[in-house]
Amino acid sequence: MLNDIVVHVPADRPAGGVVDCAVSVARAFDAHLDGIVCTYQPINPAVVIGASAAYYAAVNQYNTDNDEAAARLDQFEIAARAAGITHGARSICDTPVLANESLSEISRLYDLSIVPQPDRAKPGHQDPLPESILFNSGKPLLMVPYVHSGPMGLDRMLICWDGGRQAARAVHDAMPFLRRAKAIDVLAVNEDEEEVGQASTDALLAHLLRHDLAATAHHFTSPPANIHHTILSLAADLGADMLVMGGYGHSRLREIILGGVTRGIFKSLTLPALISH
Repeated sequence: MLNDIVVHVPADRPAGGVVDCAVSVARAFDAHLDGIVCTYQPINPAVVIGASAAYYAAVNQYNTDNDEAAARLDQFEIAARAAGITHGARSICDTPVLANESLSEISRLYDLSIVPQPDRAKPGHQDPLPESILFNSGKPLLMVPYVHSGPMGLDRMLICWDGGRQAARAVHDAMPFLRRAKAIDVLAVNEDEEEVGQASTDALLAHLLRHDLAATAHHFTSPPANIHHTILSLAADLGADMLVMGGYGHSRLREIILGGVTRGIFKSLTLPALISH
């Protein structure tokens, strides 16, 4: 079960969608919900040697302030009190890199982290946060599209399955949601029997059935660059309320960067997605 949840509330953009989603999930599972707002400090030119004035302007243009953070915390607390859930609220303030590291560490001690999808039209210091939590928290995250509004639906779940470790982790992490769902669909894109081996879609359906969860399988083929569009198109056709998927990454220069399908979902998401790594 989900006993405690943290929602990362943005201070620099509308927060109603992610707050409403988080409150509805916490209420559905009778879970404690903590809301965190981060204000990002300006970078002091005195501590960076050799950078230009243009550099300082670029890194500081998305900074937030304490008034914005306080307003978002008030919005969160009003919604949480109205829903009658146990909750807490706090803010942190630091430079962008250190702040997002701290938020990832905080997320390790919750059953689920809820984060807003980055909006490419409104860039900000918090945009790397979902990726940081995905790869560094060790826990699942629920990403809420910036176009989302109102409570989150829990009736229909769509599992993205490729037989991999991350997908298996996501199914395990999503069990509280799957048990509440009225319908479960499983999507396999370009399934190759030799690659998936024993972890085929049929084997997943049998696994779910042993948990008293009936699911319907869907098989599609798609060019690799278009897989995320195939996923989101089926989700729309089915009227799915939530995606369940593994979050993939590649190691590059000692950093983790998103894999192609995960990156596409991060950019194009149209419904909440539970993502595990």
